[in-house]
Amino acid sequence: MMKSKKKKRKLRLIAVLVLIGVGLLLGGYLYINSLTYKTCYAEAGVEILPRDFFKKEDTEAVFTEKSQPIDIHMPGEYTVYVKSGLFTHKCKLVIQDTVAPKASANDVVLEYGTSCGAEAFVKEIEDATTVSVRFVADPDFEKGGVQPVSVELSDIAGNTTVVESTLSISPVLKELIWEAGSGYPTADDFTLTGDVTELLTTELDTTKVSVQNVTLLVDGEVYESVLNVVDTVAPTVQVQNLTGFTNLAIPADRFVVSVEDATEVTVNYEQEPDFSVPGTVNVTLVFADEGNNLTTAEAELTLEEDTEPPVIAGARDITYIMGTTISYRKNIILTDNCEEGLQLSVDSSQVNTEVAGVYPVTYTATDYAGNSTSVTVNVTVQPMVYDVNEVYAYADSVLASIFTDDMTEYDKLWAIYSYVKGHIGYINHSDKGDWVKAAYEGLVGKSGDCYVYACTTKVLLDRAGIKNMDIAKIPAKTSHYWNLVDIGDGWYHLDTTPRKDHPTIFYWTDEQLMEYSAQHNNSHNYDHDAYPKVN
Repeated sequence: MMKSKKKKRKLRLIAVLVLIGVGLLLGGYLYINSLTYKTCYAEAGVEILPRDFFKKEDTEAVFTEKSQPIDIHMPGEYTVYVKSGLFTHKCKLVIQDTVAPKASANDVVLEYGTSCGAEAFVKEIEDATTVSVRFVADPDFEKGGVQPVSVELSDIAGNTTVVESTLSISPVLKELIWEAGSGYPTADDFTLTGDVTELLTTELDTTKVSVQNVTLLVDGEVYESVLNVVDTVAPTVQVQNLTGFTNLAIPADRFVVSVEDATEVTVNYEQEPDFSVPGTVNVTLVFADEGNNLTTAEAELTLEEDTEPPVIAGARDITYIMGTTISYRKNIILTDNCEEGLQLSVDSSQVNTEVAGVYPVTYTATDYAGNSTSVTVNVTVQPMVYDVNEVYAYADSVLASIFTDDMTEYDKLWAIYSYVKGHIGYINHSDKGDWVKAAYEGLVGKSGDCYVYACTTKVLLDRAGIKNMDIAKIPAKTSHYWNLVDIGDGWYHLDTTPRKDHPTIFYWTDEQLMEYSAQHNNSHNYDHDAYPKVN
């Protein structure tokens, strides 16, 4: 009896334990099963991560290899297995597309007689899935002008969007291919349809390979086109044989007799010949036009050595007058069997144009091959002889050009002063003591120092019949010369030499000149006792 009771208690205990175990297992299963979403929904195109299936953030979750491959751009149901820690969970992913496609309108311009698909009327299509494009209503590609076009975009899920665009059928060619040199295109060449056409662009160049914009007027509407000038015809050429000298390169174009082509043509050697070897060789010339069309031509080149020296003609003795100019090359003529590279050198290093005498000058002509010829002549240097009558003639010519019949003596004096000041350039050098030479340098050479200015003024005053006298500064570190004049009311100072402060020393009294001299380092300090009294 006691034994039976003990057995029953034991069985009840076991039953309780079993129930507790089952409860724990069931509770554990339910807990683990509650950690994830069994079904997840996602919009197409959105990235799916393993942690998205867990109710609590779990950055360590991963998809297992048993998971079905996921294409986020393809709507549908996918079975996936996500693992975190020791447990793997089976879940379902539903990818759905609920967003209609987006796109921008693209207005299309076509040539008359051409067509295109619906895709041409949209751009920048946006959708998570593949999008198909179709016309809501087919446009009329045979109708000129502008017409509205409706295009429907549909994605895989059936979401649709309609985009409104326009189709312009142009009655002109988008591009006219034109052969260079084949005349000038007309409006009809660009036009596919239309009754009234006009070519608004008038400056077209069909002589060069180029792409040029063109504007046309068709039935009252302005259209744009392009003129594409091409050159597809190779040049027609004629060449000649040449004879030359060794070591003297001959450019390829020297072989050309004539070239005919619509565009500019260049010519080059296919392989440049060796110009250092005498004899006859064949050369191949390659002609290319702007369209890169090529023509080849054969010619013969004969080279021979140049052993003939140049000839110098016109070299003769020269007489040189001091103060004039000398040209050694004047009248010299060079000739040679090959004048290319011919050079003339003149050695006049022994000539001294400041000292009278006879000096040698050597001419040497050298050709490209080094053959040379030399000729020596004599240059005789003679001093300049100044003839006072010649100087008077120059002075008279000047006076005739600056005097008029109605001038007073004062007017004539001013005319002489103005001429000398305006026609002689100052240089700080001249020979003193020969007034005729100085006047010649002023009238003819038109340059000199104060002595030249004073002597030039003197001869003009003399020939004009105006009483005058030379005057000079008391010698110091520098010297200076000017003029005294008397036109009937006493002596006055006249200085035509230019100075840095640009004074007009014309008909000055002695008081005026001395005041100026004192302010300018005694520029005109002179011996008053040596000259007549100046007003």
